Amino acid sequence: MAILKKALWVVSMLLCFSAKAQQDPQFSLGFLNSVYTNPGELGNTTEGLFCATMANRLELTNFDGAPVVNVLNLHGPVTLFGISSGVGITLYSDVAGALRAPGFSLAYAYRRPLYKGTLGIGVDLGMLSSWYATNSWRLPDGGSSDNATPIREEAALSFDMNMGVAYHSNTWFGGIACKHLTAPSLGTERITRYRQTFYLHAGYQYPFVNSQWSVMPVFRLATDFAQTSWRIDAVARYGTRYLLGLGFRWGQAVTGMVGMDIINGVKVVYAYDFLITALSRFSGGCHELTISYSFSLTVPKGAQRYKSIRYL
Repeated sequence: MAILKKALWVVSMLLCFSAKAQQDPQFSLGFLNSVYTNPGELGNTTEGLFCATMANRLELTNFDGAPVVNVLNLHGPVTLFGISSGVGITLYSDVAGALRAPGFSLAYAYRRPLYKGTLGIGVDLGMLSSWYATNSWRLPDGGSSDNATPIREEAALSFDMNMGVAYHSNTWFGGIACKHLTAPSLGTERITRYRQTFYLHAGYQYPFVNSQWSVMPVFRLATDFAQTSWRIDAVARYGTRYLLGLGFRWGQAVTGMVGMDIINGVKVVYAYDFLITALSRFSGGCHELTISYSFSLTVPKGAQRYKSIRYL
């Protein structure tokens, strides 16, 4: 059993490295942080506030070197030179085994009213990097060398570009985007290559009559035409404070979600992926946590007082 577990660890890491090269990590709670995949979503925030979001995902628990992904972004609506716009910044970190892949980007979206909603057209410009930390690489069988891994630390940096279009109305929303338009390649031996990946999402908000409950089904698809991943989620909200959800990623996992507004403007949502693949016998599943904070950049003016010596 120990040998089998070690073998599965190696296979999962190799698959992980291959998947990262072709397709970005897929967040179960991605509908809460859609600007990560679609810059056209910039500025689509509650009551026109700025929103800071931190997303953390731990995959394949119980395996050494399991992938850990962190995304931190800030975005909101602004008016630039009289043009309705959205702006944002994203910081990204992906750690899997000996691989480190951090990055950052700046994004802008042009926004305009359309029919009964708002259309956003966005572009995201940033840098991707990667390196292998050879001192953290351990062979499962206790060996000292592996021809498939670098013998020295390698680091690389590359320009990346993403574009997207998104639409929001009072009841439904959707969008399409392409990440890695420049198809960046990283590594002195070009060992990491990002394929152009297309993202599609759509959802509908259905409020119950005379009730604080509402239901939002969401469909999401990602493909680089070498592999495709899609999932569907059903999210129930009670007022603006509580969230419950159930999701299904085709051929991969069933997801449960729970969240709440803990204090004014701060929301916490947790998701657990129960694997339905053969790895479920050895892994404790996947954990994901999203924390968001909405705030205004305008400073409220206090009561204005005027004193004159005539009234002293």
